[in-house]
Amino acid sequence: MDHRAVSKNKSNAFYGVFFLLLWTVSPFLISGCDHRDLNSGPVIMVVGDQWLTADTLKEEMVFATEDLPISTRGEKQVRSRLLDHIIDRYLMLEYARQRGIVVSEGEFQAHLKEIKEGYSESHFEQVLLRKSADPAAWAKRLREQLVMEKVFKSVTKDVAPPDYKEIKAYFESAPSRFKAPDRVKLRQVFCITRKQARQLHARIRAGESLAALAREHSQGPEADNGGEVGWINKGTLDKSLDKVLFSLAPGDLSPVTKGPSGYHIFEVISRRPAGFQVFSEVIGDIEQALVQQKRESFFGKWLQNLRTDIRVKINQKELDTLEFS
Repeated sequence: MDHRAVSKNKSNAFYGVFFLLLWTVSPFLISGCDHRDLNSGPVIMVVGDQWLTADTLKEEMVFATEDLPISTRGEKQVRSRLLDHIIDRYLMLEYARQRGIVVSEGEFQAHLKEIKEGYSESHFEQVLLRKSADPAAWAKRLREQLVMEKVFKSVTKDVAPPDYKEIKAYFESAPSRFKAPDRVKLRQVFCITRKQARQLHARIRAGESLAALAREHSQGPEADNGGEVGWINKGTLDKSLDKVLFSLAPGDLSPVTKGPSGYHIFEVISRRPAGFQVFSEVIGDIEQALVQQKRESFFGKWLQNLRTDIRVKINQKELDTLEFS
């Protein structure tokens, strides 16, 4: 996990249904071809006006299985599920095209800025290179992700939220699920280089304020807030960071600690031990979770119905002979 997980303590992923869709089609995929580009093998699928050739589908599946164990990649059930998600993705993009759902340049740049928070331009390019991502293809796929998010919002905007009784019943059905782990509230200074981190650490130990130095020197997105991150649950961060952070008492300063993206200096503000949360503490989280469940359920049924409105054709003979490994 990189330092942005420390800094924001929140998920930047799309709605729950997108976890499934984007797992199979990450921002680093190469876009599918349309019906004018048929030079990369036989056509395997047609979704609306989008034609997927053998080579395009192979690329989709290669990226879709990148994070799966090698032993499971060829399993028939896994392959079938991934193909379904690829179809769903193209259905959403076709639906958006037909209804003029687009992402403006301003919206795209704002989201890109959020993704890049905490990275220098060169560091961000290095991350792309490690993912073997062509910047232009990555940007194109990011735009498509944002379009899919808009489709989800548009389709599910009228789904009714849960009432108080539903929320209370959910809490009472399994209160053990609301056992919170150890938590710490912290400030941090994040640096790309060890040298700068050590220099700032020495200044803090000499009496300077971590908050003041974070505002001036930290390269994390929480710098403007004096390095204050908020509450972090134990087990959330990279193991090396987690081990150091949860060894500290309130008021303690950590040593310079290397993480996946750079170097951290932590200052613990306060701690909360593990324990069960009361209903008033989690009512908002439960409501959000139930809203999400309802939207995902509605959206899943909507996607199935969309297959009757937008043509989906599969060349099963060619698909059966296609090798994805």
